[in-house]
Amino acid sequence: MTAGNPNAPLLRANSLLATCEYYLRHSDGEREVPGLLADVGRCCDEAEEVAASGDEEAAATLAILRSMAATFALRHAALFTVACDFDDEDGTLLGGMGKHDKVGVSGPLATQAIQTARAALDADPTDPLVPLYLGHALTWAGDRDGAVAAYEEALRRDPWDRCARSNLRYLDAAPGRRPSPSEMSRGCYGFALLRWGFWISNNDWDTGFLLFSSVAEARAHIDEKRYTDDVRGESDEEEWDEDEEEWDEGEDEDEGAKQTLLQIHRPGQRIAEYDLNARTQTGPGGQSLRIDWSDIPVDERWESPLPPGRPLRIDGRLCFYGGQK
Repeated sequence: MTAGNPNAPLLRANSLLATCEYYLRHSDGEREVPGLLADVGRCCDEAEEVAASGDEEAAATLAILRSMAATFALRHAALFTVACDFDDEDGTLLGGMGKHDKVGVSGPLATQAIQTARAALDADPTDPLVPLYLGHALTWAGDRDGAVAAYEEALRRDPWDRCARSNLRYLDAAPGRRPSPSEMSRGCYGFALLRWGFWISNNDWDTGFLLFSSVAEARAHIDEKRYTDDVRGESDEEEWDEDEEEWDEGEDEDEGAKQTLLQIHRPGQRIAEYDLNARTQTGPGGQSLRIDWSDIPVDERWESPLPPGRPLRIDGRLCFYGGQK
């Protein structure tokens, strides 16, 4: 697996977790998720073995991926064994483990989720993902004060995160007033974010998100996947990380399903956004020919690029790494 690419185990773990997240978000994968998570564990073990000594970013990514895997295992048990809600939109039930898990299957899983989240909490001090997942596990375990502290940390890192706000209200710890939307990039890394909408049925459309360490990496991915064809409705829905929520309240649904956006995030700077649909030239039959990249900074290098395999939570959505570094 690692031949020619020392990051291969991390990238594989990231990809497997993206598949798990897709299943769990749709309350599916009862049989598939345990096997996928077992493979994630093996990939993480291999990544730990091959990691270069002193590579703090790889170690941090590994800690975050392990935390996600443990949270997904707990979420799977809550959904399918205990039959309780547990998701990234509303969180879960306070004390659900004690009230509803009569068999006790989720107890060790909750302990593991809490331990791995705390171990990863400082791995990325600006992203709300890990404190949010810590809050979920503590809520399920019945530790209200610990859950409130975790959700407050998630909200400190991202004051716009809807899930953290919703869970604080549920725990009777109403957060402060939500700030006005910001166009500034948050976090400590530079990265490209690809966001696209596509129809999954005659009446429903979905949204996909992928992260890249550079614009060049995003472009290579688009070229390889013939991405503009996917935008026109031919996407394999299991190939991408997707999210059902609309991008903006009040947005025209048909237009949202057609959008393909490339965002460039530079720490502390305004987010640059490019509509790739508007830049796509088409032939006589409507087939896509090429995207005009002329004024997009494809070759730009960032001082602190997103580490390979690192997931992020952006605008209340879990985004997975899509590069091949």
